[in-house]
Amino acid sequence: MEKLSVLTVSLFLIGGISWFFFGKKKDGESLSDEDSLRKKEEIELDISGMHCAGCAAGIEGTLRNLPGIISVSVNFATSKGYIEYDASRITKEDIVERIRQLGYDASLNLEESEKKRNG
Repeated sequence: MEKLSVLTVSLFLIGGISWFFFGKKKDGESLSDEDSLRKKEEIELDISGMHCAGCAAGIEGTLRNLPGIISVSVNFATSKGYIEYDASRITKEDIVERIRQLGYDASLNLEESEKKRNG
């Protein structure tokens, strides 16, 4: 019986943490209204200081809740972040600064950005 209660509490905590990082809906955003007004851009960042996949998930969850962020994918294994954002609502510098506020270092991957632009 004790193991069942520990399992129940553990699942509850995991669910709460998952909701915190991934379940929040951005207020006031409707995709159909904003799609035509977005100035969509993509960046690839080098992110250092991550120690585990949880660090990557935390960065993703935090960025996902910023106004203007469309999609985020942070890969712990490659130390890369791929962010699609609305440039009329948020800047690259704001994104990098937010990652730094979380305690990680982030910089633009200029070589990859140039490859995408030129070809």
